[in-house]
Amino acid sequence: MGNRILKIPLIENTRSALCPLRAYRNMCKLIPAAGDSPAFLFPSKHKLVPVTYTDFQRYIKEFISKIGRNPRLFSTHSFRRGGATFAFESKVPAELIQVHGDWASDAYKLYLQFSLSEKVSVAKAMTKFIP
Repeated sequence: MGNRILKIPLIENTRSALCPLRAYRNMCKLIPAAGDSPAFLFPSKHKLVPVTYTDFQRYIKEFISKIGRNPRLFSTHSFRRGGATFAFESKVPAELIQVHGDWASDAYKLYLQFSLSEKVSVAKAMTKFIP
């Protein structure tokens, strides 16, 4: 396993309180670090420590619990699944969803969630061709 670098652009969205670029900039102001530091750090005693996968997983479960949801139903993988579904609903081409999510195969399609109305539209379209 090599150390691959995955570049994911952060685009400013001034229309939303959920702007990822604004959130990242705010984090950088609150936790200033050297330019060659990992992207996500947290203060620990008198130094900055990189956020690990385990830390991130724990933070997600704590947050989910605080908003009254079952933390066992969510994980870091929820972002992957939700991101693929949101991109699909936003009419992003399939090959770009695959590249953005860093999937080597089309396995991302397994994560897509469809509403009942979308499923009904498939059934209606098919009934048009049944004699």
